[in-house]
Amino acid sequence: MRPNLFWKIPFISCWALVLSAESLPADDNAPRAAYPGGFTRPPSEGKEYDTWADAKGPDVGVSQSDPKRLPSRVDNSSRREYPPIYKQRWGACGQFASVASIFTYEMNVLNGTAADTDAHRFPAHFSWNMMNRAENTGSEAYHGWEVAKRIGIPTAQSYGGVRLNKIGVWPDGYSIWREAMEYRISGYRYSPANSVAQLTEARGWLYDRNRDSKDGEVCGGIFALDGRMGELKKVTFTIPEGQYGAGKDLWTRWGPSGYGHGITCVGYDDQIGYDVNGDGKITNDLDLNGDGRVSLADWEKGAYIVVNSWGTKWSGDGKIYLLYSAMIDPTWKRGNYLGRAEVKRYIPSHTLRVKMSCSDRTNLRMFIGVSGVETATSPEHEIAPEAFNGWPLFGRANAGHVPLAGPGEEGPIEVGIDISELVEKLIPEERKTGEEQGRVFVRLSGKEGSSAEGMIHECALRSYGEQGQFLKESRLEVEGGLFGKDVLQLSGPLNH
Repeated sequence: MRPNLFWKIPFISCWALVLSAESLPADDNAPRAAYPGGFTRPPSEGKEYDTWADAKGPDVGVSQSDPKRLPSRVDNSSRREYPPIYKQRWGACGQFASVASIFTYEMNVLNGTAADTDAHRFPAHFSWNMMNRAENTGSEAYHGWEVAKRIGIPTAQSYGGVRLNKIGVWPDGYSIWREAMEYRISGYRYSPANSVAQLTEARGWLYDRNRDSKDGEVCGGIFALDGRMGELKKVTFTIPEGQYGAGKDLWTRWGPSGYGHGITCVGYDDQIGYDVNGDGKITNDLDLNGDGRVSLADWEKGAYIVVNSWGTKWSGDGKIYLLYSAMIDPTWKRGNYLGRAEVKRYIPSHTLRVKMSCSDRTNLRMFIGVSGVETATSPEHEIAPEAFNGWPLFGRANAGHVPLAGPGEEGPIEVGIDISELVEKLIPEERKTGEEQGRVFVRLSGKEGSSAEGMIHECALRSYGEQGQFLKESRLEVEGGLFGKDVLQLSGPLNH
């Protein structure tokens, strides 16, 4: 039985399936990267911030995609690398799409593993609790990808599951933070899909990432979407008997009202269609919107395959079709863009293991510096780790004015901080020996004018080999350990 969410319409006896994506000429609106608003990258980074800069795969519009080589249907959710369909908890839909689904899938593709255990799945709540103000609030896909880029994401196995039972909790245990460092995002990108050429590029990404695979096994990418979900009854239909895909549910466009909701596009089907204008035919060659031309906006045939995070019972199997033409909606610009991501494995060379507490983690201030001189009294290079400075990257989407461990958790937690790039400013990768000389500095305080205070119990520098093997740990001397209005400064040799 279908959920009462959906509205069924009467069967129409005469159907004509006309024209596929391959048979229409491409228009001039070529594939391109786009940053249409603050939901696609951190506004704090400015308009020159290229989110794909460190990625190795082809960027949007770089590879020409021949539509004739693309199959008529691709569903990457059937691959072993894709995790099970989740039922989200709280307003973490953006992270269930970007991390629990897309990051998990991409990392398993990279590693050659299956998403069949928590050891090969990644949690939605790790990144969500980094920037949800310790409240039940929403997030963007890029929030998770930026967390994965700057900190990494631990496996669900070490984190305690894909989702937690409490909002705002940060994990306690260096091993969890250290594991997260290995699983990273190298780049992410958004692109529109409002022309035939853009659709072709998107289909090519879903099929084989536009690598033009000619033989052997191909593996496509997937996309993050932002759907408007109000009044879904008005846009949700069940494909009638006698048609291709009969019995499956389909969105003809985004909901006419409501807020955004993070969902995942896992594939497409060129044969799925629906008679949107009720003329008894399913066409791609008629001007249905009356603008005097035939474009992708008029298509009734062809649809994306979308996975929701509302459980497997939603829409029968947790999936739904979304017409290609639904991506052209002037009333919902947020939902007209496809977000893609590339992942990488990474081994840190130097980290800090820190056991500490703080009464207000958004008003915590931490600076870490290094000098190439072991007797130095001040650093040559310094960083301010995002997570331990209130996430200025995200602006209003901060860590919450709660203790470091989470709401109601006053005690200390043990965390790990990657400082490899900081040390590399002193010692290039090709010159590393594991016996580097120099000094590391840690400076802690509360935000100026705030009442934040805390205590550091332990602080140690760790080094690792090229394969990630632990080499050594040297502790920085902690005297008293209290900080707040007064600044606490620690230092110690890079090699002890």
